[in-house]
Amino acid sequence: MGIGLAAGFDPRLALVDPRSGLLGITPALVLAGLGYSVPLLLILFAHELGHYLMCRRYGLDASPPFFLPLILPIQPYFVMPGTFGAVIKVREPIRDKRALFDMAVAGPIAGFVVALPFACYGILHTRLNFDPVPPDATLFGYPLVVKGLQILLTGHAFTSVQVLEHPTFFAAWFGFLVTALNLLPAGQLDGGHTLFAVSPTAHKALRWPLVAVLAAAGWFLFPGWGLWAVIVIVLSRFGRAQLRDAETPLDPRRRAVAVLVLVIFVVSLVPVPYRFGSDLAPLRPPREGGGTVVQELHLHRRPEAPGRHDDPRGAKHREVAPEERPRLVGAGRPLEPGPPPA
Repeated sequence: MGIGLAAGFDPRLALVDPRSGLLGITPALVLAGLGYSVPLLLILFAHELGHYLMCRRYGLDASPPFFLPLILPIQPYFVMPGTFGAVIKVREPIRDKRALFDMAVAGPIAGFVVALPFACYGILHTRLNFDPVPPDATLFGYPLVVKGLQILLTGHAFTSVQVLEHPTFFAAWFGFLVTALNLLPAGQLDGGHTLFAVSPTAHKALRWPLVAVLAAAGWFLFPGWGLWAVIVIVLSRFGRAQLRDAETPLDPRRRAVAVLVLVIFVVSLVPVPYRFGSDLAPLRPPREGGGTVVQELHLHRRPEAPGRHDDPRGAKHREVAPEERPRLVGAGRPLEPGPPPA
């Protein structure tokens, strides 16, 4: 995955067979591809390591983080990060809500923090794209945290249409997306554990409204959200985390951290993660002074040649107004007002 992103960012690193169109892998291309894979694995590892270290702090029997490989080609309508992420398994009941809360929020906070410097590096090394967007191009939506970092680092925000993103930027982008997905308040997800620790009543009441919102988002915004509606239904069947003490409430400090986690969820969420160049609406001509720019420019034409449209020799041989000749377009030649063409 990193090799593919690096080749798209800098085609000079790749050797393409002109007959077959196959990508030739070079050492420089592999090295550039590590700029995506290594940061992404570090972000996912930090996420699961946060869970694992918090389990060790509370003396819980938990497995180390395991990475889940993805050995599938990139499909036309699905963009995969090259891995299904990582997971740990807690092998015993958790003591109380405070331990559950600490274990749940440690992963998203750690992954989010590690993704920030990679996002900054990727933004600073992303370059402008002056080529037209091809129909098969993948255009990524940016979460609020990326927009904020763009303004902070460059003074302005930009979209995926205007730039070619650095591979390291994509690693951070997937890291933010994974953080947001894990913070969905449902089932065995980190957001589900966090919400249950804060309010078991809200955890139970939000299950089906969340499914409805995801289904609606899948219909109106992005089809992938419909898949996540199904995932939330499946995860809900596994029930909640098993606690030895489910009555002890959270202290004010942890409730403040819960608000922080909610902010992380909001700024990391991407309503439309990606779309394709063919989905872009045709650009309308800019308007100025009640008409299009082209119409306004017609007001500065010279009068047309007399009898232009009545020439019996036809359009091919008829006289052409002087201003229509390409050689007349240049600096230093005055523009004279005249009536618009018929």
